Amino acid sequence: MKAKKRLSEAADAARNIAGAALGAAAIAATGVVITRVAAAIRESGKSLEDAKPTLQSMAAKTLASPLLPGRKRRAASRRKTRAKTANGTAKRAAAKRRRTARSHA
Repeated sequence: MKAKKRLSEAADAARNIAGAALGAAAIAATGVVITRVAAAIRESGKSLEDAKPTLQSMAAKTLASPLLPGRKRRAASRRKTRAKTANGTAKRAAAKRRRTARSHA
């Protein structure tokens, strides 16, 4: 069992490292794309160069959050219960008496 646990821990560590590497590569790629676009558009290139750190931080925040929202649990339904009253008990008793009276008649 210990060997199996170690393997699963190693797999989890590998997934975490791979995810971090992909995130870092995506952030770096964002900078490269912005630099290339800025070079292609000379007139507005200066403003894109100025926005580069902001856009990179936005990309980092986006990658840090999960892609799909977590599963939301449905709220438990609350059953409405009526309080037992003497009137309700009396009605049930009367109905029972009527049923027994019909069956004996």
